Amino acid sequence: MISYLKERVTGSARRKIPRAQVIAARPIRNPSVTWDRAVRGEDGPSLALLRIPRRRDRWGDVVARLFKLPDHRKVELDEIGSDVWEMCDGVSSVEAITKAISTKYQLNRRQSETSVTAYLRQLAERRLVALRVSGDAGGTTRSATVSSGKQKRA
Repeated sequence: MISYLKERVTGSARRKIPRAQVIAARPIRNPSVTWDRAVRGEDGPSLALLRIPRRRDRWGDVVARLFKLPDHRKVELDEIGSDVWEMCDGVSSVEAITKAISTKYQLNRRQSETSVTAYLRQLAERRLVALRVSGDAGGTTRSATVSSGKQKRA
């Protein structure tokens, strides 16, 4: 019982998926998050602007009224993050996103794979994306922790 509670508190109970499944997974955006692309500056890149809604439950409403919180928060992604976010459409795999980022920003495969998986892990932890793993029955989506790509050898 204590170990169960410890896992729940620390978050170590999350399902870890192997690197091969992460590369084959297809990230999909949270449908409650609205977004748009906007150009910042005259010659600046087109950046993704996300609108993330706040919690809509009894506790969230009480806190929002108490602290006068807005209905949503705005997040502006950087250039690479905007490109990754746009490719998280449920069709492109992590491998395809990695190749596209590698080609566009002239990174080697290892650099782009590391940065893309780390970025997708951050988005998944914030519940902005979920990974559609190929082994799921019926094409359901699961939010899972993205592994760093290093596997232990026995």
